[in-house]
Amino acid sequence: MSNNISLTPEEKSPYRWVMAGLAGLLMTTSFISLTSFGILSAKMASSFSIGSSTLTVLGIDSFSIGLFVAFFLGHGGIFDTHLKTGVLVAQIFLIVPQFLIPVFYNLIILIALRFLQGLMIMMLALFSIQLEGWFPPDERARSLAFALGAISLGSAAGGLLSEILKSFTWQQSYYITGIIMVAGAALYLIFAKDSKSQRKAIARAEGSKHANALKNPLVIIMGLIQLPLSWVLFSIGGYLSSYSYHLGYSTGLTGTLIVAWGLSGFIAAFIGSVLGDHLSKGKTSNRDILNSRLLIMTIADILMAAGIILMITIGRFSFYDLVFAAVINGFLMMFPPNYWALPGNIFPLAIVSAGAFGMGLISNSADAIGPLVTSSLISDLGWNGVFIIMLGLSLFGILMNILLSKSRLKIPDN
Repeated sequence: MSNNISLTPEEKSPYRWVMAGLAGLLMTTSFISLTSFGILSAKMASSFSIGSSTLTVLGIDSFSIGLFVAFFLGHGGIFDTHLKTGVLVAQIFLIVPQFLIPVFYNLIILIALRFLQGLMIMMLALFSIQLEGWFPPDERARSLAFALGAISLGSAAGGLLSEILKSFTWQQSYYITGIIMVAGAALYLIFAKDSKSQRKAIARAEGSKHANALKNPLVIIMGLIQLPLSWVLFSIGGYLSSYSYHLGYSTGLTGTLIVAWGLSGFIAAFIGSVLGDHLSKGKTSNRDILNSRLLIMTIADILMAAGIILMITIGRFSFYDLVFAAVINGFLMMFPPNYWALPGNIFPLAIVSAGAFGMGLISNSADAIGPLVTSSLISDLGWNGVFIIMLGLSLFGILMNILLSKSRLKIPDN
């Protein structure tokens, strides 16, 4: 967008970068919970009187189901003009269980609390909408890079914390990471603001009736496009440590592997966002913006597939080969900033919020299915079989990107 006259006060304000930073900070502190659980499960198992692998599977699967259910919560438009409130509700789902899990040594309660923690993923759609109110189209991917790259950065932070906190009990580790999450939520509560211009525009567009986004074919297509990435991201995010242990690597080396994968994803999110914003700059139609971002998303899917191939070919040769494969796979994170930058360009204003939750609902069904399938098929197909499924899904994602770029679906000019 080259004409500053059309910018809202928020889009011209330097405070927009504070908002981007707050989103990134909150996502980083939040995603510590995913990786730290996988690493701490070996210590936790004796407290729950079950094997560590069983505890890992149940904890990750219940968390992943929560990731899927989360997108039902905002689909009805309840947070359309109260985005900050929605983010804080998501933080309550995450933080309260973090302090309750060390209190109850009951497996059913653990599964329920991990499910509640998974609901925090609704922040993805909320931040997509909230930052759209602060940033013009050719800056939106960069604004989201902080938040979406933090998914991987949180994994890296979890790996680092496992080394720092290894002298503590798992209960103490949970309390410490919980305090970190509270600090992140407190900073967001104090400094975050919703865009007043965006709130008024959405309220005017919606009128008295909230539109059903699922009737828009683009919501379905966009959901399917990200489904392969969601499957791979949360399957590898949850089970890469298990795969490392399967190959015989120590807890220390496994923590290093998680850090490498997480940092590569964080860096990739910024690379993808810069490239996507650069290609979108100066585009005069939403169709051209969509195709520009689809190009980067396709490259991300190709790198995701390449990393999977390397994991099952050279990954078992040495630890450093496995790290190299994980780093290449981590570049899948070029995809999300461009994906979540699109709702304002591809949906009518009246369903931008519902559209974002709708495409998140469809794509994040893989958050639940992927880890569940991974955990159930490891014993039957082995790790190679599980990775081949991920590879097939990656190829499906590439095909869907190409088909959408060539489609004749009508794209609104908001």
